[in-house]
Amino acid sequence: MRNLVIFGATELAGMVRYYATEEHGREVTAFVVDEGYRTQEWFHGVPVIEWPEMQARFTPADTDCFIALGYRVMRRRRMVYEQVTKAGYHCINLVSPASYVAKSARLGESNLVFPGVVIEPGVRIGTNNIIWSNTTICHDTVIGNHNFIAANVTFGGHARLGDANFIGFSSTILQHIVIGNEALIGAQTLVREPTRDLHRYWGVPAREAGVIDAAKGVCVD
Repeated sequence: MRNLVIFGATELAGMVRYYATEEHGREVTAFVVDEGYRTQEWFHGVPVIEWPEMQARFTPADTDCFIALGYRVMRRRRMVYEQVTKAGYHCINLVSPASYVAKSARLGESNLVFPGVVIEPGVRIGTNNIIWSNTTICHDTVIGNHNFIAANVTFGGHARLGDANFIGFSSTILQHIVIGNEALIGAQTLVREPTRDLHRYWGVPAREAGVIDAAKGVCVD
């Protein structure tokens, strides 16, 4: 079987290892961090190595990757994904068998789909998205890349989500609504009008709640 390495060594990376092992029968060979950022030698009983060591030990021909970086710095998710894929490594999807994904839905790679997620017919999902438990993505919705969608979010039919957005717990995006790039939607927010890039939104209905630093993008503490 091919090696599986997880980029990241945080709580999220530990959860990715759990689902990869328990739901998909994949043993994790290593956790990977950037050079100079290793703070522990082992994590969940698996060695932690730095990126140069990964490249020296594991070749793209025999190694799959998964990007397990969270929402603290959303642009970092895209940067690491591009770093890994440009080096020739294949990133896998981890789609829980306890989710529902319609046969006509289409997913890119390096997507994490938690138990209880519903992805209806005609949905298109890009790459490197995290879709947490009990989220519903209704028919013909399009999700871009590098997004973090927290638990219990609902997208109405034909909604559009761009890249590198954070969508908070129990938010609702109504049908046909467009959310562009690098927006932060707070928990329990009802989005019923299109949003602007690099803005924060909270409330029912959603209200603009600030501008996001264009030099940093979405960062969530």
